[in-house]
Amino acid sequence: MGLFSFFNRKTKQANDNVPSKELFIEESDADVSDKSLPSNIVNLESIYTYASTDFENKGYDDAIVNPDLSYSKDNLKLLRYDLQILIKRAFRCYEDYIKDLKFHIESRKSAGLIDTVNLLESKLSKVHDAIEELELIEKEFEEGTGLVERISLSYQRGFSRGLAAMSDEILERNV
Repeated sequence: MGLFSFFNRKTKQANDNVPSKELFIEESDADVSDKSLPSNIVNLESIYTYASTDFENKGYDDAIVNPDLSYSKDNLKLLRYDLQILIKRAFRCYEDYIKDLKFHIESRKSAGLIDTVNLLESKLSKVHDAIEELELIEKEFEEGTGLVERISLSYQRGFSRGLAAMSDEILERNV
């Protein structure tokens, strides 16, 4: 019997060395969003994604947690600052990208790669168009219109809904 248990133990050990799925496949959480973990590259799409976020739910939740209007104003400031940070980061990313494109244009011109240079110059033109749009967004931000106004209205609407919900709860009480 000792001989057979020796073979059984070797069989078990051999099976223990079989690589598991976790060794080769990394499973990520589906709940992780791009908004909470910003990437290194911020562009117009990142700004539009942030601005189109539903801040109404955040405002509602904030009103339920703390119905003080000064709390609401502070949270609105934070949302605006977050947009401003995204704008500044986008400018920086575009400036860095322009430097890279200009380097590649010059080096590919030297190598005589005309088609590649034309593609790079086309990309450079698109980046300049994006910067113009970004400058418009920044101007609207300073004026309190456009995307920042959308964020503010969304949040304020939610905060007002939260305050109203709290009042509705009190009105429904039968005293």
